[in-house]
Amino acid sequence: MRPTEPWSPSAGTAPWDYSGSGAPEELELEPGPCAARDLPYGYAYIPALYLAAFAVGLPGNAFVLWLLVGRSGPRRLVDTFVQHLAAADLGFVLSLPLWAAAAARGGLWPFGEGLCKLSSFAMAGTRCAGALLLAGLSVDRYLAVGRPLAARARRTRRCALAACGAVWATALAAGLPSLAFRRLRPLPGGRGSQCAEEPSDAFQGLGLLSLLLTLALPLAVTVVCYCLVSRRLRGPALLGRARGRSLRIIVAVEGAFVGSWLPFCALRAVFHLASLRALPLPCGLLLALRWGLSVATCLAFVSSCANPLIYLLLDRSFRAQLRRRGACWRAARAARGGSSASSLSQDYGSPFRSPGRGAGRAQTTNASSAVRP
Repeated sequence: MRPTEPWSPSAGTAPWDYSGSGAPEELELEPGPCAARDLPYGYAYIPALYLAAFAVGLPGNAFVLWLLVGRSGPRRLVDTFVQHLAAADLGFVLSLPLWAAAAARGGLWPFGEGLCKLSSFAMAGTRCAGALLLAGLSVDRYLAVGRPLAARARRTRRCALAACGAVWATALAAGLPSLAFRRLRPLPGGRGSQCAEEPSDAFQGLGLLSLLLTLALPLAVTVVCYCLVSRRLRGPALLGRARGRSLRIIVAVEGAFVGSWLPFCALRAVFHLASLRALPLPCGLLLALRWGLSVATCLAFVSSCANPLIYLLLDRSFRAQLRRRGACWRAARAARGGSSASSLSQDYGSPFRSPGRGAGRAQTTNASSAVRP
């Protein structure tokens, strides 16, 4: 194959496929200038990044989930979304050690077809859930700020739970193709088997549709909602220090997700179009796409541990709860109460603030506010 000849997969080639549930597999091309080459030293730093994300994301998201599930007192809509988001990130990071081991072995999958299917299903489903939950959180923030009176009847805990239930149902449906069609396929050269989908134009079209509906569309909704929120809240006088701090935390979470998954989404869409022969690529661009998708995959996977770090850096209430739990575990000193946490209003307050007298006064004060939980 000449370097300038457009590439398109043939029925006899092994797939280079990534659907959000694994690592890029080998693309078997005929020998020559267009033969696939792995990212230099990818076998070393890709597994290291996956394991680092696992080491940070597992305790971080578990701690966030534990704080939100075990807390008492009134709950707000933001609490519900953050709780389910932590559960989605936790499910995502649990599969990372398997893919780290496969990446370290050059794509060889040593865990059998059952774990191939289950881990692919978990990653595809939790990725979809995270995107949809963040989109739901952004819509809720827009309604709370932009249309507080009109949306009051719909911004209830029951509606939030129903929305989260719909998100998980959609996530399960998004993971079914991986569960059904992921299987072990031989690596080029008889070096073993990889966890991959069977190559098919129908599957490529389904993958592109799933990518648009479960990742690109939620990302677009998130960006549009926060652009509208930023226009609504022009100037610090309308927001206040406490609410501004809380909104910055949410925007940081949303921004980390968009920045991590947007490159993957764009490159993966290009790959699907190339696989469907709608976008012929010369060999040089094909190799760049392969390497770029490997880097974008690492960035997207590492984002699963970003939220606890954002809470730790930006949320005083989260740090106070962390110190409080550490003090209880060490039995060294009594923890400070809820008044030592951030003084945010109820609707914009941190999900990790301990409810107490200060929280109760905030509820009374905000009862007549235009923005309610």
